[in-house]
Amino acid sequence: MLVFIFFACMSVEEEKTESIEDVVDFDIDLEDPVQNTQAFVKMRGSLDENQEVVFYWDGYIYNQEKMDPFASPETSYGSSPILAFEGFNIARFEKINDTEYQMLSREITVYKDLFGNIIDCFANYKINVEDSSRVPVVHVQNDPVNFVVGQSYYKEIQDLIVWDMDIFLAYPSPLKVEDYPAYSASNTYQSAEIFDFYSKRSDLADPSQISVPVHLTWVRYGQYLPWMQAGQKEGSLVYHAQGHKVMEGWDGLPEHLKEWTLENAPEFQHAPANPIYGSNITSWRYMKQLLEDNTYPEECQ
Repeated sequence: MLVFIFFACMSVEEEKTESIEDVVDFDIDLEDPVQNTQAFVKMRGSLDENQEVVFYWDGYIYNQEKMDPFASPETSYGSSPILAFEGFNIARFEKINDTEYQMLSREITVYKDLFGNIIDCFANYKINVEDSSRVPVVHVQNDPVNFVVGQSYYKEIQDLIVWDMDIFLAYPSPLKVEDYPAYSASNTYQSAEIFDFYSKRSDLADPSQISVPVHLTWVRYGQYLPWMQAGQKEGSLVYHAQGHKVMEGWDGLPEHLKEWTLENAPEFQHAPANPIYGSNITSWRYMKQLLEDNTYPEECQ
């Protein structure tokens, strides 16, 4: 019996030694342009050009009114959202060279009431529109959403790599006020979007992983959406969302969101097959298409 125990202990120690020797401590130099670019692609997508990578998000939208600078001061603490939303982006990444990849993607966002139901109508009195009414909702169907990505800025927080994307935009609005007075806030489109993507350094350094788990936060500050028919009313929308990479891809999305997509925009279950050159589609450009084609409903059903 003692001999058996002795050899059993030796066997356990050998297994421990082997398991320790099998552990490889990978590292990565994110200051190196090539390693940084590859790490960013592993985070945001996949090094496999054929793999379709899905990000999912959900959150709330708030209305922010501008206060009259000459009126009596007002006090407000906290706010209630006017809408909920959820959506996804589906993307592939094609390598251009060691420090550049082409991102090919499209994305859906659906607007919901605060009970979680996808809505087709919105009462714009919630943003204090004069002569308010119920207006038809235009859900986000942006296709394409394409970029060339490369070496990217990051922060290191303990074992996490945080990739920051701070996007401040201003350009001529597709919806000119004189042509679309009910739908255009300004002749200049303005918005700000703040993304933070969180990934583990050890995952990014591991050469066996071509796509790594990620969590994200997103804040957007922008004009009233064209379909809200707020005209040139002063004020803004503030969006706040959280999300993650869906490691199961399309199959891992919530069933109700997949059902809505298959019914309304089935092509969005896949990333684009080929690059589409030109401007990306936005809610403003999409709304202009609907108005020009006379496919935007005049009334809310």
